[in-house]
Amino acid sequence: MRIIKPFCAVRAKAKIEKEFSTKSFEFYKKNEIHEILEINPNSFFNIIKENIFPEKEISQNSRYLKVKNEYLKFKKLGLVVKDKIPGFYVQEISSGQDTFTGVVAAASISNHKNGIIKKHEETLKSRELIFKNYLKIIRFNSDPVLLTYQSWNMLSKLIENVKKKPPTSSIDFNENETQKLWYVHNKSEIKEFSKEFNKIKSLYIADGHHRIASSKLLSEQENNMKAKYVMAFLIPENELKIQEYNRILTNLNGISKEVLLDRLKEKFKVKAHKSFNACQKKSGFCMYMNKQLYSLSLLKNQIKLPSLLYKLDAHILQEEILKPILGIKNITTNKIIYYSHRSDNMESIKTEIDKGNFTIGFGLKAVTVDQIKKIADANLSMPPKSTYILPKLRNGLTIYEL
Repeated sequence: MRIIKPFCAVRAKAKIEKEFSTKSFEFYKKNEIHEILEINPNSFFNIIKENIFPEKEISQNSRYLKVKNEYLKFKKLGLVVKDKIPGFYVQEISSGQDTFTGVVAAASISNHKNGIIKKHEETLKSRELIFKNYLKIIRFNSDPVLLTYQSWNMLSKLIENVKKKPPTSSIDFNENETQKLWYVHNKSEIKEFSKEFNKIKSLYIADGHHRIASSKLLSEQENNMKAKYVMAFLIPENELKIQEYNRILTNLNGISKEVLLDRLKEKFKVKAHKSFNACQKKSGFCMYMNKQLYSLSLLKNQIKLPSLLYKLDAHILQEEILKPILGIKNITTNKIIYYSHRSDNMESIKTEIDKGNFTIGFGLKAVTVDQIKKIADANLSMPPKSTYILPKLRNGLTIYEL
């Protein structure tokens, strides 16, 4: 079964590559994007601005067509250029103290259908349709789906051999972030990469569930072979970094703090602590409310099937607290729940609660790669926002045309 294939990426010319690439627009405040649009005509945001700040009076399809036309304008001006020979792209991301290396390639969507590419989250059909229609009109992928695989010695050697050569491009985006790219288009190297990747039995979606699901929908509607693939960044699982993904609530949805504690004691071993360190060493997860820190450990007689999911703090929190006690049925759309993943997370959450901006916070242990794989292999799904996985990939370093 073919796992990946080389492709001809569209890339920014060297003189504008630093200006062109952006993080996902979700990482910027609106005023920051407006500022970039004003001062940087070469930013990728200028291509997708109609999708970030849509005009109310035009249709969705008209908006997408504007994105496509802006992209074609960049190509016509020679600001972005398509590589002439299909290749793989070894990409190294240095961010702070972390370094990640992966291979950008076109991944076969058929492997998502047949179970080789495995998911651990459910997707929203409405979002799938929106993204599918977007792709159908704009005809390109600009941010890769993040796929991970069990560390493979021969692949690691191939990647390290490529990295011994000077990079095709090296971009210092700021003092904390450098990205290097090696364009691998030598026939023998392509053959070796393809051979080793095609030995992989399973790939796991680390980030980009909606992107690959929408690409799958499009592939089912079109005979175009390019639409049968999606741009992916493939990285060995030992290089992923998974951070905790905590919850913080503005209020208790109508119940008192006293009632909440009483209800929790029916299901959990609840213990007060003086420090986050002490709390995090306990089994279960942390809760901060009313200037008091607690550890919550689910009682054994409360564990339900499937037991795999009851090893996840996010699942226990959702199924045993948020839904039945606080009445939060849909954690994706509910307006009182927020998410946070910073490294100083619980301290910052404590500060926000003590200021009165929020009422309660839950500090969850980070999910492991092994948990993700077991849940995906069992065809189960984690709750939304169970994982915050690094690296976060930029837009526009490589573009795959459909």
